[in-house]
Amino acid sequence: MMELTASAPGKLVLLGEYAVLEGAPALVLAVDRRANVRIETHEDRVCHVHAPDLGISDAHAVIDGSTWRWQCDATTAGKLSLVEHVWQGLVREGLAPVNAGGFSLHLDTSGFFHADSEPRAKLGLGSSAALTVALASALAALAGHADVLSDRTQWLRRLFHMHGGWQGGRGSGVDVAASVAGGLIRYQLVGQAREPTFTSLQWPMAGVHCLFVWSGQSVSTHDFLQRLAQWREHRAADYTSHMSELGHLSDAALKALDRKDAESFIRLTDDYASALQAFGHACGLEIYSPEQKKLADMASQAGVSYKPCGAGGDFGVVFADNAERLATFERAIVSAGMHVVPLGLDSHGISSHMRQTPNLPPTRILT
Repeated sequence: MMELTASAPGKLVLLGEYAVLEGAPALVLAVDRRANVRIETHEDRVCHVHAPDLGISDAHAVIDGSTWRWQCDATTAGKLSLVEHVWQGLVREGLAPVNAGGFSLHLDTSGFFHADSEPRAKLGLGSSAALTVALASALAALAGHADVLSDRTQWLRRLFHMHGGWQGGRGSGVDVAASVAGGLIRYQLVGQAREPTFTSLQWPMAGVHCLFVWSGQSVSTHDFLQRLAQWREHRAADYTSHMSELGHLSDAALKALDRKDAESFIRLTDDYASALQAFGHACGLEIYSPEQKKLADMASQAGVSYKPCGAGGDFGVVFADNAERLATFERAIVSAGMHVVPLGLDSHGISSHMRQTPNLPPTRILT
């Protein structure tokens, strides 16, 4: 009997969303909301999946060599498509525990929901990427390949293709990178091969204060990317023009951050926010929800910078070079009924532990 656990953090894209798809650098923060996976082995060839956040208490799949066959209804199997996709990805990589016998999978993404909303609302913090990283890491370790987790850049590149395939090949991998690496990172797809690459940066950023605000609505990133791909196909020149401007601003802002020039960084994030709004209007995506437009107007009046995070519509970030000014703005938006969500840095990234028997203490595989 063996028990293995793994977890990975969610993310917020602070700068470079959309432009990162075309090779521009992005600024990404791993946040302290984690997807957790627990595996318990047993002797049969059956996998039992428990995913309470999906309303699934015990779905069965039979493992026959490298083949995964669901023994449940199509609706339940559809909800768990990511699990099968990760398994098949590990099979292709030669990392699946095909000889491990049976096991139970316990999947917990409860940290990615807003605790005070009814019904529960999902927060746009990259839960599918975090679950992909945690699940793939746990299964690889179960198969005796825990060593692949130690080289985080190479592990990211394997997981990038795994999660990207599940998204239809449209994602940038920025959320996977945050889940693997932890901390604040500069992320970029490099070269013609679009190899995902990251560099760890200092947090908190020198002279820059941040506040994270949730609009109160959930957004489907997959839907946004699908619609964007359709717009790109029909309006290629417009797409290229907008992406070029966004990429230039993101690169300039990150260079200002490298120089510890907080004033220029915040000004450039404000310029990026304006370019992002124009991009959203052009391609028909509601990157700025009505609540976020209100926040942007309030931020402009308060002398701080506001922009959406990631695909848009749900989370946003406020930048300021003055802590007191930011605190004043926070009080104003709370009074206006906005949702300030306390999110902290997760510096660890992927983490995994194994317990051989209930009588032995856990052995840390990776932190």
